[in-house]
Amino acid sequence: MNIVLDKVKRLTTDPGVYIMKDKDENVIYVGKAKNLKKRVSQYFLREQEIIKVRNMVSNVADFDFYVVNDEVEALALENNLIKKYKPYYNILLKDSKTYAYIKVNLKEDYPHFEISRKLNKNDKYFGPYMAGVTAKDVLSIMDYAFPLRKCRLPLSESKKPIKPCLFHEMHMCSAPCAKLVSKQEYMKIVEDAIRFLKGDTKEVEQILKKKMALASEHENYEVALKIRDRINMLDKLKANVITSLGSLVDYDVFNLITSGEFSAMCVLNIRGGKLQGVETFDILNFLDENEAYTQFIMQYYLSHPLIVDEIILKECDTTEIELFLRNKAGKKIIVTKPKIDSVKFKLLEMAEKNARIHIEKNLERNVKHINASMGAVKQLKKDLNLSREPKRIECYDISHTYGTYTVASMVVLINGEKAPSMYRKFKIETVEFIDDFASMREVLTRRMEKLKSEDISFSSMPDLIVIDGGKGQLGIAVEVLEKFNYTNDLISLAKREEEVFKPHNSVPYMLQKGSYSLRLVQLARDEAHRFAITFNRQLRSKGMYKGGLESISGVGPATRRALLRQFRTIENIKNASLEELENTKGVTKPTAKIIYDHFRR
Repeated sequence: MNIVLDKVKRLTTDPGVYIMKDKDENVIYVGKAKNLKKRVSQYFLREQEIIKVRNMVSNVADFDFYVVNDEVEALALENNLIKKYKPYYNILLKDSKTYAYIKVNLKEDYPHFEISRKLNKNDKYFGPYMAGVTAKDVLSIMDYAFPLRKCRLPLSESKKPIKPCLFHEMHMCSAPCAKLVSKQEYMKIVEDAIRFLKGDTKEVEQILKKKMALASEHENYEVALKIRDRINMLDKLKANVITSLGSLVDYDVFNLITSGEFSAMCVLNIRGGKLQGVETFDILNFLDENEAYTQFIMQYYLSHPLIVDEIILKECDTTEIELFLRNKAGKKIIVTKPKIDSVKFKLLEMAEKNARIHIEKNLERNVKHINASMGAVKQLKKDLNLSREPKRIECYDISHTYGTYTVASMVVLINGEKAPSMYRKFKIETVEFIDDFASMREVLTRRMEKLKSEDISFSSMPDLIVIDGGKGQLGIAVEVLEKFNYTNDLISLAKREEEVFKPHNSVPYMLQKGSYSLRLVQLARDEAHRFAITFNRQLRSKGMYKGGLESISGVGPATRRALLRQFRTIENIKNASLEELENTKGVTKPTAKIIYDHFRR
């Protein structure tokens, strides 16, 4: 601690980001500050009242810091470092369900509306849609209500007219491609559609009812039924209207609730005065509520479009949130902390109720989750007598198809949980036949050579490396890793008896069946196996290895196995004589001739 205190005294008063580390150099917390010296000093030079902060500080053995120009840079850097290190005491918003939005690019001459799950700065978004109505449902209502173009043809006023499509004949498109509508008239239709998407449904309801009556009058009952279905969808869309808000009101509401050990953040999406979306997120660790709100909202709007002009929060310091929102949206976003008994306060109460129900409903699941993640990490250290808690685990596996399409996988677990964004895959380049040892040697060498890479996964040193295999594969790993001065933990997991081997020890460890520590290494092994096999199949389906046996018509799996058993490599098969091919057990003479001719075209 004396080293830490000496470092604190030498800190600058500039704005920046600080990174707290434990005795094993694991990053356990990332924070930002307007004044680094003042903020970091608060952790070590005063008694901490909050238990979580006290626990975090007691685990700090060292810290790093980065000086930046201003608070905006500090916010951005903090967010990037949280994503990179996934610290235990920071809010880390897991990838939530990606909801579909309806988007339109108003910079086009003749804008078209479509469904999208990806965000783009050039487009305008509407949604999200939940509660029994999907973005597809809303778009289908628009198809019958507004004669908007359905195609993605590049249209402009200078383009020559073309023949209109079937949608025009069905009165579902005004055919700007055929110049049957002016740009001004078409943009009026777009404005009406946007007004509907913002919550004004009266005009659309009238249009649909008129069209349904007209279709029935002309005995076009099939179309009438389809329009009736759209009217029913419209009723669902109107069902969640919050009458006291008025129409055309868009809010996002955030409320963080803590109940003992567990916490949850509920987000309400109000669009056009309607409750359109409710999401609740488990929040397992945070040091204080201000940090929790700031980190959560920053991460939330990286995966959701910021399409409101106002967000509602309960009482907290919103300075950094407002700064982030202004930079994200390019305009001022109002952050409201409503008064008690106001309409907006009732929205906060609704979010609180949802969060509490979520905590109660998922209490048992959350306990299991903690036991299976960080609890398993701590237990694995104890069970295998590891040198440190394996907060970052990397596991490697090799996959091939009878010696061809050889690939390797690297999967990563952070704090006992899968981190798919950190997974990496390799095409084995130096091994031409079935040799898992040589393949493992190549992949570990390539991985360790990338320690100074800018890739956030390769640049992080694992606490524990897991090799899928027995003592042989472990020996290869030891040989490679010693060359790179790797001093952290290394084990292999033999599949048959689930034996765990450690370097320089012939006696295996047997983790208790069903224990969280065994499940953790099994999770790593199974993920590595799945990821490697998936990549192997992708390569085979794309035919990325040209000139292989799979490209020869009439040569099936049994014949390929027989050839590889006999000749070991594709190169040897290519160079084999016709007589050698014919004498191969399992290969008929006609097939041998086909293979021989194939490689001599």
